[in-house]
Amino acid sequence: STFQRPAIVFSTGGYCGNHFHDFTDMLVPLFLTARQFHGTVLFLVADNSSSWISKYRMVLEKLSKYDIVEIEKETQVLCFVRVIVGLKAHKEFGIDPLESPHYSMSEFRQFLRSTYSLGREYVIDCRPRCTTRPRMLIISRKQNRFITNENEVANLARIMGFDVVVEETGSNVSVVAKLVNSFDVLMGVHGAGLTNMVFLPENAVVVQIIPFGAELWAKPYFRLPAKGMKLRYLEYKVSLNESSLLGKYPHDSEVYRDPHAIYKKGFIGFHSVYLSNQNVTLDFRRFRKTILKAMEIIQH
Repeated sequence: STFQRPAIVFSTGGYCGNHFHDFTDMLVPLFLTARQFHGTVLFLVADNSSSWISKYRMVLEKLSKYDIVEIEKETQVLCFVRVIVGLKAHKEFGIDPLESPHYSMSEFRQFLRSTYSLGREYVIDCRPRCTTRPRMLIISRKQNRFITNENEVANLARIMGFDVVVEETGSNVSVVAKLVNSFDVLMGVHGAGLTNMVFLPENAVVVQIIPFGAELWAKPYFRLPAKGMKLRYLEYKVSLNESSLLGKYPHDSEVYRDPHAIYKKGFIGFHSVYLSNQNVTLDFRRFRKTILKAMEIIQH
């Protein structure tokens, strides 16, 4: 068969299925590669994951007018006027507008707002006569890196003036997108759930809670992307006293003294110590300053 239109070949294998990697490895690069064709491009998928295709079907249908072609199932030769093998990527969870095709993360976010029919483009400053409280979404985690005093943290934020919802974001992207878009502040411990910042309105605030020992590794994941998305970014570094790691190791352990040394010994060990097996109990006296700062940013 010969097609008088271009095609893009990509795989849905690798880390697909992890929410962060879905965006940084797949959706942002796919937008960069396919958007220029305005829907008149075929997607040729290798290592096809039907669950991934189903999860992001609305995005895929917005980028291509045609049914997806599963390469492994084809029994005949397919010919195209042009084929792009692989996806174009600029940087982790970001787009460089100075690089071809000169799109931006703002345009990607506008594309998502259009795809999922999201109503809020901006956080609107309602001063001086605010009739509603600013809204904060706390991303709940259950397996690891969870906030042990999550409900108390939510109540503290309510006392300080926020309308707070604590939610474990699910896998229905359309539902999650609409939920997140309705908030002014998104807060959570470092993890894939913070990827949902792509659905926040412009000028919203992202608060990343960084587990003890994970600062150098975790910080870049969301700090730099937030800037490209025209979001404000705050981070809170968990102290050892707030970490479940306290007491697990001898008091002079390298785990406490030099997390970077643990990192240099290998990522698997580092991940096991600081990410897979750590939870946090936030110190209200310390953390209330971060909540206050988020409120100040939203109201100015």
